[in-house]
Amino acid sequence: MLLEQKNTPYTEFAIDKTANLRKQMMTRSGGHTVPQIFIGDKHVGGCDELYALERKGQLDKLLSL
Repeated sequence: MLLEQKNTPYTEFAIDKTANLRKQMMTRSGGHTVPQIFIGDKHVGGCDELYALERKGQLDKLLSL
């Protein structure tokens, strides 16, 4: 995964195992698909959006690298 390649620690939540976590994710992100990626409090979107930030050269700044 891209974040691992950048040696960026992340937390993965298994929302499929806890209905409450899934509901929280949907409320917070407005998304219904997984993954929903947050960097700090900023909602990035899904994997496609994360890689798009990388292609545009914007991801490192967001990660403060």
